[in-house]
Amino acid sequence: MIKLFVVGFPLDIDDAELIELFAVQGLVHSAHFITDKFTNKHKGFAFIEMEDQVGADQAIAKLNGVVLRGRKITVKLADEDRAQKPRVFKPNRFEGDTKDISPDDIEFSTKRPRRINLKDKKG
Repeated sequence: MIKLFVVGFPLDIDDAELIELFAVQGLVHSAHFITDKFTNKHKGFAFIEMEDQVGADQAIAKLNGVVLRGRKITVKLADEDRAQKPRVFKPNRFEGDTKDISPDDIEFSTKRPRRINLKDKKG
């Protein structure tokens, strides 16, 4: 099975509509739509598994760049070994943030903040 990454489709599209769009190109094994956990609405991207390489290639060729309800969708092969790739972190670009601060360097004020009494103020 070949996993495809689809991004940019309209947020109001129904799951069945997108699956039907890919089913025309080849046999669809499964579809996983990424949704917001609070609103349960689509985030605009999904993973679709096609049964064979021919169907996947045809779906990429025919559907990549298609405008669907005013939004241009992108279809490409999913990066299967993403979990195995090491993540690269950029160094901090602010020099002041890279200092090591020990707990002894931090000073705390024991003085309480001044209370402002609004009744005494006349203005």
